Amino acid sequence: MKKFTIILMCLIGAHSAFCQVSFSVIEPASIAGGYNFTSNGDGADWGLVNLDNPLDAIEDTVMLVDDGTPGINAQGIPLANEGCGPLVNDLTGKIAFVYRYDGVSANVCWYGTKVLMAEQAGAIGVIMVNREDALIDVPGTTDGPLTSIPFAFISKSDGAVIRAKLDAGEDVIAFLGNKLGLYANDVGITAQSTVSPKIAATSALTAQNASEFGFDVGTKVYNYGSATQSNVTVTATVTGPAGTWTETSAIYSLSSGDSLDVFTGGINTLPAYSQATYPDGRYTLTYDIDLGIPDESDFDNSLSYDFVISDSLIGYCSIDPTTNLPVSNANYSANSSNSIEMCVAFEDPNASRLAIEGLYFSAVTGYNSGVDLSGEEIFISFYEWNDVFTDLNDPALAFNSLNQIASGFYYYPSDLQGETVYGMLNIPVQLSDNQRYLTCVKTSNPELFFGFDTGIEYGRSIDLTLEAITPVFTDAGEFALGFGSDIIPAIAMNVFDANSLTVDEMNHEYGAVYPNPATDELTVSLNQDYGKASLLIVDITGRQVYSEELSTNTMNVDVSELKMGQYLLILEFENGAKTQFKFAKR
Repeated sequence: MKKFTIILMCLIGAHSAFCQVSFSVIEPASIAGGYNFTSNGDGADWGLVNLDNPLDAIEDTVMLVDDGTPGINAQGIPLANEGCGPLVNDLTGKIAFVYRYDGVSANVCWYGTKVLMAEQAGAIGVIMVNREDALIDVPGTTDGPLTSIPFAFISKSDGAVIRAKLDAGEDVIAFLGNKLGLYANDVGITAQSTVSPKIAATSALTAQNASEFGFDVGTKVYNYGSATQSNVTVTATVTGPAGTWTETSAIYSLSSGDSLDVFTGGINTLPAYSQATYPDGRYTLTYDIDLGIPDESDFDNSLSYDFVISDSLIGYCSIDPTTNLPVSNANYSANSSNSIEMCVAFEDPNASRLAIEGLYFSAVTGYNSGVDLSGEEIFISFYEWNDVFTDLNDPALAFNSLNQIASGFYYYPSDLQGETVYGMLNIPVQLSDNQRYLTCVKTSNPELFFGFDTGIEYGRSIDLTLEAITPVFTDAGEFALGFGSDIIPAIAMNVFDANSLTVDEMNHEYGAVYPNPATDELTVSLNQDYGKASLLIVDITGRQVYSEELSTNTMNVDVSELKMGQYLLILEFENGAKTQFKFAKR
């Protein structure tokens, strides 16, 4: 076992401190390098609170755990490698390699239990592999406070890379800990100190040219190495349908243990990003750090973010390139709260070009709750946020003047655990320029966990914009910053061109349908005699599920046989006029 005594504490400057905790494979060379991870540095409910102290750094051979449990999990991994019970193999002086619960089997235990089992078998550290290609903040929960060794939580694909070498009989040597001073030539950047795109998905209708869309760029460069660097540059590049935009900073010198801010408008600056036009599609912002010579630990020399210019989506979470739906890689609820409402904020000087119809979201229930999502009620709200304040630093920031201008219900038709679903508002709403809005989903079931995206870090961007982008409301209060700048609600607003919004959609001039949501019967009430009409009901996929002739101003429609969900009632009149109403079936 190797424990490092490079320096005794993180380097502390006049106003700040920095440490670079890294997880790297040292050998074999074919998979050597740094890997993205989370760790017990993400929470205080662990025996080892963080890995900032270089004395806690470890480097040794990786060894697969085996607790003797028979069977294979849903991902094709032996259940014995999930390490929920006392291990039958000796891990003395080794770094344990263990898998997260597969999400469906009965072989389940908390993260802290897995680490504790490995420690009791002699392990000096743990590599834990997720069942998904994502990272999450890992709670200690049960047994976490009893542990004293570090661990790295890595993605499914990175775990597969390491597992392949273990299965081939090769020795895998890994390093986990603070690398400050470990190498001579080593600079890097972190997501926490780097400016991300200001929004992950925005409408093409409000991003038509350079004056309408763009954002500041920048990062903080750290010199983790023991040598002074005299040729450090930062390059920011955006690639996408609009072509390539790239800017490189001046050349800087950086002493060992020092850091340097390079931000738009700063002393050390980069120009703000903008382009002449923004065709629909996926764009990638990449930061690259160069020191003019080879970097001995270069996994943190580059950092990339995707953002999307869309014809229909607005949101702060990542958008899946295949499905074009919000990415959800973690699920959260509020401790000691019976209800939770998670929101995304939106404001734009050209918002009147847009109308909103609904939103996308996802949810799961606790694995040991026994709760099925079928029939679960989700309340959807679209608010004008009318409190008058400047930014996050303004004491007047509050949620006292929320005006609900549209709402809706989503009823799960089946147990769609973790699947992205779509909830419609009762009416489409045209937005107003420079008006703050909140788009929210709410549950009153404490066993329901909404989906979040942990793949984007907005912390440095929020430091610059001072905008409350993802508020969360619980029984305990209102939280302008939500669960944190790296835990983003997996919500996307579904918007469209406001010019296509018809008069009757905006004003419902023909009448109303009620109750909404409906249980067994829905009343169609028209405000005058329009003559005969064809009444159709379609589901959210556009499939017709009901039809009837309407010959009076008021009619009761039997919807008892419809499945729970959201529907569109369409009326086509004899004179060629047409109108529609959205409703939910409870």
